[in-house]
Formats: sequence, C-alpha cells, structure tokens
Amino acid sequence: MKIIISDTTALIILAKSNQLNLLTNIIDRVYVPKAVMREIQYKNDMVKILIESADFIEVQEVSNQEILSDIQATNLDLGETEAIALALEMNLRLIIDEKSGRKIAQKKGVKIIGLLGILEANFRLEFISYMELLYILEDFKRVDYRLSSTLERAFLEGLSA
Repeated sequence: MKIIISDTTALIILAKSNQLNLLTNIIDRVYVPKAVMREIQYKNDMVKILIESADFIEVQEVSNQEILSDIQATNLDLGETEAIALALEMNLRLIIDEKSGRKIAQKKGVKIIGLLGILEANFRLEFISYMELLYILEDFKRVDYRLSSTLERAFLEGLSA
C-alpha cells in the first residue's frame, strides 16, 4: 500500500480546485497529523467537507515526542511541525510546498514531494494529458497556489524532457 503524509496547504489547494483525485491516482492513503486536521477544520467551508469526507485521508498522531520537540525548535507552524515529525517517525514521504518547511524536512532526511511533483506523476503515469496539466496548474494558481514564473517555466520545460 502506498502511503504518504501531507501538510495542510497541498490538501487545501487540491480540495479547492476539486482535484483530490490526483492523490488517489498515485497513492492509496494520506496520513495527516492532528494539527493539520485542526487547521483544515478551522476553515469551516466546502474544503473542510471534501477533506473530512475523503475516505483515503486518515488522522495519525505523532507519538515520538523527541522527534516532535526537535522540529518544534525550528519555529514552523504546528501543522508543518507535526507533518514533518510524522513523516520522520513513520519513514514516509511528505507532501509539502512551503519553502521553509521543505528545507527543514529535507535537512532532517524526509523525502518530499510538492503539488508540482504530484502533477508530474499524474502526467507521467498518463492519468492526465499535458493540456489537462496546464488547466489544473492554472486552477491551482486561481485558488492561491503561489508559484514563481521561473519555477513554473522550469517545471513545464522539464516535462518535455
């Protein structure tokens, strides 16, 4: 079974753009720590409903307090902190897009993927066409996914390689 840990932002962007299926195309289960689910529940909108009703998303508690304390010292928000700690504890890949969180996760040895990586996997495995990928990427940006034009250009050029 393919399992991955997720931070809050990726799930919110996927839910807002009605693209949670991009996850189920490539993985079986998404674990989120309690702090991430609290951040989602705070939204109290359709995003909350979509994520809470997704049967492939499951809340998992961080049990290794030593790992958690170590990451809390980095001053990330609680959702990112718990997501990185859970990924370390369970030795699973983490979906995270925030620059500071990605940097700390990588420094700790966590394998990471972001929304662009999820899009690329769906494209490479032929779940979506190039035109669909472009449409989805625009939809992500419409719902507040922040992406520099330089990174976007590099990403799109890398797809044709």
